[in-house]
Amino acid sequence: MAPLGMMYLAAYLRRRESVDVRIIDMSPARMAYENLGQEIRNYRPDWLGISALTFESDGLHRVAAIAKEVRPDLPVVVGGPHPSAYTNQVMNDKHIDYTVIGEGELTADDLSQALRTHGSVDIIDGLAWRENGSVHVNPRLRYIENLDAMPYPAWDLIDIPRYRKFVRMSRCGISNYMVLFTSRACPYQCLYCHKIFGKDFRARSPENVLAEIQMLHDTYGVREFEIIDDIFNCDLPRAKRIFDLIAETGMKIRFTLPNGFRGDHADEEFFAKARRAGAVFMAFAVETASPRLQKMLRKNIQLDKINRNIGLARKEGIFCQGFFMLGFPSETREELLTTIDFAVGSKLHAAHLFIVNPYEGTELAKLAEQMGKPVFNNFDNNYLTPGFTNLTDLSDKELNRIRRWGLVRFWLKPSRVWAIVRDYPCKSQLPYLATILVKRLMLKAIG
Repeated sequence: MAPLGMMYLAAYLRRRESVDVRIIDMSPARMAYENLGQEIRNYRPDWLGISALTFESDGLHRVAAIAKEVRPDLPVVVGGPHPSAYTNQVMNDKHIDYTVIGEGELTADDLSQALRTHGSVDIIDGLAWRENGSVHVNPRLRYIENLDAMPYPAWDLIDIPRYRKFVRMSRCGISNYMVLFTSRACPYQCLYCHKIFGKDFRARSPENVLAEIQMLHDTYGVREFEIIDDIFNCDLPRAKRIFDLIAETGMKIRFTLPNGFRGDHADEEFFAKARRAGAVFMAFAVETASPRLQKMLRKNIQLDKINRNIGLARKEGIFCQGFFMLGFPSETREELLTTIDFAVGSKLHAAHLFIVNPYEGTELAKLAEQMGKPVFNNFDNNYLTPGFTNLTDLSDKELNRIRRWGLVRFWLKPSRVWAIVRDYPCKSQLPYLATILVKRLMLKAIG
């Protein structure tokens, strides 16, 4: 997707008249590493910022090394999900000078000013830096409260039409699209989750969200949107108001909720309004169908309600995908099968069955360490098929076997195959997706 975090940072930094910012997208098929050095030589930046997810961490370190090879004196600043979670490990890289932890705009702005004026960095909130061979970390204390006062992302620094060529989170789109943050943070306390934006829910007003959508529609020809909040519907009346405002404009747009959406915190009116506004896809994060584990994880999804809501969304013609997690500490074979039964018996069109991994910076990682299990550090794999740290009493082979069997049961249900063909929003992509599915099922069977 478009690098929305970097675009917000760029827009925030550009509030100062003397600041000039450039975004280089190093994601696959966008820029070759061998061209990066020349870009740095030509642009001659005062400092270089790199953002990365955990499964992109190899690329993060490679970019930092290239930057230092070209300009040994160039300050290299990293941020985003991976550096925020694995701060000490990232700072062990001699090519990296600073880490911005969590929400980045305030810290990046303070650091940028300090670097330009040769000021002190030791009082900057949410910053890690190296001094006299030691890593120092200032914890994140400040967050932006008034999100309506934030500038819109720097859309002009990317080539928006270019992103339509790449697979997006929802896998359903054919025209120019853009990702949106309408809120930040999630108040729930799930053990496996990071706190990149803190735990105090902060939201943009519906009118502010509509203005962004309208501008992207009118100025950049964007017709599809992906909302990637941590929890878009935390304030349910606000979410419904956003839908109403979009519908009232008469814009012919589509949008998806492929990420942060609380599936049991919605009602029939929510799905009806969403559909009228142009919703075509929603992801329901069930995680586990075990009431015991829901309580232990502190997610506390109401399983009967989320199952009902999946049906309500599908009734409105919304394509429904589910996320499930297998292999929590103390999870039994029977509980694993209960989760699979829930997925197979639901009205979901699609589902992912992930094996749980304890990532650094989460309470689950602390629990894993207490169990004598290693924190997950295998960053070489695609995030859909990573290695894993087994937190159960089952063998790795048995846990994988149960997951494979669950995927086969889910995808080979005839009524589900028909529902996918009937309801998928982008019919032209079905042959491509069918090819991917067959290959994955064959690999699961062989594995």
